[in-house]
Amino acid sequence: MKLIHTSDLHLGKIIFSRSMLDEQRRFISDFLCPLIDEEKPDALIIAGDIFDRSIAPPEAIRLFDGLIGFVSERNIPMLAITGNHDGADRITLGAKLLKRSGIHIATDISDAFSPLELSRGGVRARFYMIPHFEPARAREYFNNDEIRGFSESYDILTKKIYESLERECINIALAHCFVSGCSVSDSERPIYIGASAEISASIFGGFDLVLLGHLHSAQRAGDKGFYSGSPIKYSFGEHSCKKGVNIFELKSEGIERRFIEYSPLHDMKIISGKFDELLKSARLSPSEDFLHIHLTDKRPIFMPLQRLREFYPNILEMSTELFAPSSDTISAPSRKSVGEPTELFREFCAQVCGFEADDEEIGIFEDILKEASE
Repeated sequence: MKLIHTSDLHLGKIIFSRSMLDEQRRFISDFLCPLIDEEKPDALIIAGDIFDRSIAPPEAIRLFDGLIGFVSERNIPMLAITGNHDGADRITLGAKLLKRSGIHIATDISDAFSPLELSRGGVRARFYMIPHFEPARAREYFNNDEIRGFSESYDILTKKIYESLERECINIALAHCFVSGCSVSDSERPIYIGASAEISASIFGGFDLVLLGHLHSAQRAGDKGFYSGSPIKYSFGEHSCKKGVNIFELKSEGIERRFIEYSPLHDMKIISGKFDELLKSARLSPSEDFLHIHLTDKRPIFMPLQRLREFYPNILEMSTELFAPSSDTISAPSRKSVGEPTELFREFCAQVCGFEADDEEIGIFEDILKEASE
């Protein structure tokens, strides 16, 4: 039995006021759908955060609807759970009808106790679909006011599931949560402050395989858990992450995993250096990737963003070391250290006015500055 595992599509996401729908559309149409046709999986797994917000934009809904239609036409079951970004009550619309076409979307804690069973190639597997839920929902469902955090909630839930596990088949959990010890990035919305949202990997120890969503880096989570990560980079904290999907092959002798890497339409990179060097490099090799530019110059630069955007049109963010104190400044402050008005005046004359200010002009400027200060 073969499974394709993805998560955290975040359809409709906007970063730095820029819609990511084109990037997401390319992932689905140019990568995921062709991969499904090539690999011919027995199920497509989406482990939460289908959409980026509870009220998804129409374009994002149409994109997901297209994916549903694609897998349905090929008679491939889709197993999806809702994440903390999804509007579970909205996604549940038409869920019973979709099941007839093999589209199974779990939106509530109660769905975890109705496993879906698939049999392919002599392998039988049961899928326990655990959507994101709040501890308050666990207290209500289990009628237990002692439940406080996510760890207690998942511990009680999984123990209930383990009571009815059939050990003669492969038992697989789908979950959208933060397994402790895993790497995070700054594009994940924190569920709770601190470690209160973290869940020990040992809680899932009764399953044979755990397919996870929520964290955006592809990684292992304990012995049996795997995050696919988001298919697209959604923050510069992910600039070095590899993106793609997991493929699992369930065999009588064990479970094999492959990671299929995806190259996005526009990569997300951090470029650092002095402005003149970056400008020279940009002229030689323009790029349409999403960029964070970090300037290491210790002097002001005239309109750096506008000048670099001629060659790097998709600069999303820029930072500078201009006002960062150097080691010299800390040990022996200079009267005309970087950032002082006189030095800024010199740079303004050079970059904006096109001449080097002489001593007389500097003197006039300082007299005016002193008069203004008084």
